[in-house]
Amino acid sequence: MQITENDINKKGFAILHGKWGGSDIPHTIIGLNGSQKKAKYIIGYLAYPNVGLKNTIPERLFFGYEKLIRQKGLPVLQKSSRFGRWTIDCPPSDGDFGFKTFGILKQSVTKSEYVKKIKQIKELLARGEIYQMCYCIRFHKEFEGSPFALFQKLIAVNPTDYSAYLNCGDFQIISNSPEHFFTVQNGMIITTPIKGTISKKNRKNLKKLLENEKERAELDMITDLERNDVGKICEYGTLKLKKERAILELGNLWHTYSEVEGKLRSDVTSKDIIGAMFPGGSITGCPKKRAMEYISKLEGLPRNIFTGSIGYIYNCRDNGWDNRRDNCLHNSPHDCPINSCSMDFNIAIRTALVKDGMVEFWAGGGIVADSDPEKEYEECHLKAERFLDIIK
Repeated sequence: MQITENDINKKGFAILHGKWGGSDIPHTIIGLNGSQKKAKYIIGYLAYPNVGLKNTIPERLFFGYEKLIRQKGLPVLQKSSRFGRWTIDCPPSDGDFGFKTFGILKQSVTKSEYVKKIKQIKELLARGEIYQMCYCIRFHKEFEGSPFALFQKLIAVNPTDYSAYLNCGDFQIISNSPEHFFTVQNGMIITTPIKGTISKKNRKNLKKLLENEKERAELDMITDLERNDVGKICEYGTLKLKKERAILELGNLWHTYSEVEGKLRSDVTSKDIIGAMFPGGSITGCPKKRAMEYISKLEGLPRNIFTGSIGYIYNCRDNGWDNRRDNCLHNSPHDCPINSCSMDFNIAIRTALVKDGMVEFWAGGGIVADSDPEKEYEECHLKAERFLDIIK
């Protein structure tokens, strides 16, 4: 279908692109004219819940839709003076992106400062304060033009399974996430934590990744954490480790991931699921609460949407919700039997925020006792590589 500049610029315009809902085939879900009234379908986000720091965007925002549009590819932009006409299959040529960035690309810490922070984290690990912590760097730059054009360019050069675009009025969210958080369908929940990263520049690197005990330990630790979170809301004896150290291949790197499945208790609601799972352990560390305290202290900046979560809830019996409430997605969450509800959320990594003439993007990784600060710094930049190439 064709969409117009007017559609894109309206608050409540949303796109989910990739393998949402457990599909094996990439597809696009489009929400037009979203509102904050009761509706059958809702799409939105949960910001990362910083400890002691305040995000510059609302902690949560969901839009309701009476119907959604589903199609194979991204929508075709109607030709205009600002955008040109191009799609995921025909990305813009150089100089015709529909957006521009200005000034110097800044990052929250220099390399030497980063190394110092990692050494501090390793001291915490040695004292047993934490067992793993996800430390991240923020990149930001001046931005002008269409955030949606940036989204399409990013998807064209680096397609992933859980991408999303949200126009939230005063700001826009551009997610190029490869990481699935959890899916709920027919009373079952699946969560898929990612840990372990290596460049694809050398084919032998995949073998190195699979043989790396440090990367194995990282994934095992977070898988156990996620299994514990899922266990809080599932029937006893139903948890299964369906995949262990499976390979996720992206354009420039490989990841390893696990998959945990369980049968939800019949009394569980969407509120209970969010409460048990959020935020994802793969982007905090463990123990989760203590790691989050040190994240705020050492990063010193609110993560906003980064490492929060973006997704949808469909087909609930009571589809009302209140964005102002802190703890639930529905006005009457206990009226929503989980067997009649489907949910799907990503982990908002590789995710940018466009706000007040700036674009910000974060990247990081899990730090454990034998982490090498120099290699961790390289991994941060490897994860941010595709995005930074575009905005440079």
